Amino acid sequence: MIPAIVLAKVLPALALVGLALTGLENVPAAAAHSPSRRGHSHQHLAIRAAVQQNTGAQEKKRVVIRRRANGTQCRVRGGALSPSANTSSAAAAPSSAAPAASSAAAPVVAQEIQAQPQVASSAAPSPAAPTQNNQNWAAASSAAAAPAPAAASPSPAAKNNSPAYSGSSGGAWGGWTNVHSKLGNAWPNGDWAGKDQPDYVGNYIGSKASWYYTWSPHAVGSADSLGLEFVPMLWGPHQVSDWWSQQASWPKTVKNALFFNEPNEHSQCNMAAGDSISYWMNDFLPLRSKGVRLGGAATTSAPSGLVWSQDFEKLCVQYGNSKADCTPDFVPIHWYDVTPQNFQAYVENYHKGVGHNLWVTEYACQNFNGGAQCSDGETWALHQQMSNWFDQQDYIERYAPFGVMKQMQGVNQYNALMNPDGSITSLGNWYIWSS
Repeated sequence: MIPAIVLAKVLPALALVGLALTGLENVPAAAAHSPSRRGHSHQHLAIRAAVQQNTGAQEKKRVVIRRRANGTQCRVRGGALSPSANTSSAAAAPSSAAPAASSAAAPVVAQEIQAQPQVASSAAPSPAAPTQNNQNWAAASSAAAAPAPAAASPSPAAKNNSPAYSGSSGGAWGGWTNVHSKLGNAWPNGDWAGKDQPDYVGNYIGSKASWYYTWSPHAVGSADSLGLEFVPMLWGPHQVSDWWSQQASWPKTVKNALFFNEPNEHSQCNMAAGDSISYWMNDFLPLRSKGVRLGGAATTSAPSGLVWSQDFEKLCVQYGNSKADCTPDFVPIHWYDVTPQNFQAYVENYHKGVGHNLWVTEYACQNFNGGAQCSDGETWALHQQMSNWFDQQDYIERYAPFGVMKQMQGVNQYNALMNPDGSITSLGNWYIWSS
């Protein structure tokens, strides 16, 4: 038997233990067995990922730009070939917002349009060395989108204060050298050569060359300082970020611009007409408000080329855009074959098919169909006949033969305008002085 005095001491302690046990018994189960925070976070991320995946089903027609399955690894002619998946022909309706630049390193199939264009450097290399200069392309800011600040200039060129020129043929002129001559240089050589080197751009002007393009938005400072008109190109989706970042450094000579390069060709830009419309509306069209004439996409001479150009304008209007916004000021074309007669017939048919003035921005006496290649004499005959014919056609505003490069990238060497050492060939010399 426990003495009373001991019970008196123990009972208070037992009472306290009883109260504690009663309190624990009444704790809510949710608090007593709370879920792991790590598990909760994982569940949240999984739900968010699922929502992001499913969101495209509702917004697909309005804000999705289709990309090539290999990450839009478009290449300039002569660049490394990359495998290409067929681009979907399903049309993506344009949005009023500008798309974000795609990363060439990531295999993105579709990318949602961002509110503003990105200005990060493009992952894909440019076909021409990015040459900044102080010949600022002054233009009023566009309500649609403003050009992003350019990177610091490594080697400023002389400032161009010359007025813009306009002629009866050739469209609007921005340079002051050989104005009204239709001949231009398709120039992928950058701005590395100095005046004492054979591949200096000044050696390829003569009395005929008046403009140049680089298959990119990057200008060549030495060409700008010599008065050639620069015509920038938005080659494909991977150049969107460069397209915006370079605009602030464009020379004042910019009066015309070129859209996608061979979108109907798998090894080139490779994009369906409907999928290209959002890029036209968001990234290309704003230049028109700054006084720049807009060229359409340059398609190949395959039968799909004309169809692509026609589909582009038709689908653009079907998506609810105005006909004026969907209509290019001119259309560039490419042609590779072996007879002047077929070349002329193709150009005439294309002109009737699109109803716009044309620029011929690549051509050569070259057979890509497995047949015999042009001889040296046949090559000269084609270039001389076509140059003369181009100059006589009012609807052909400009032309630029393929071949101002050291390596002809698989095109018949007889078409070369530049030798492997950078010096001008006899055909190149004929073009810039006698064509």
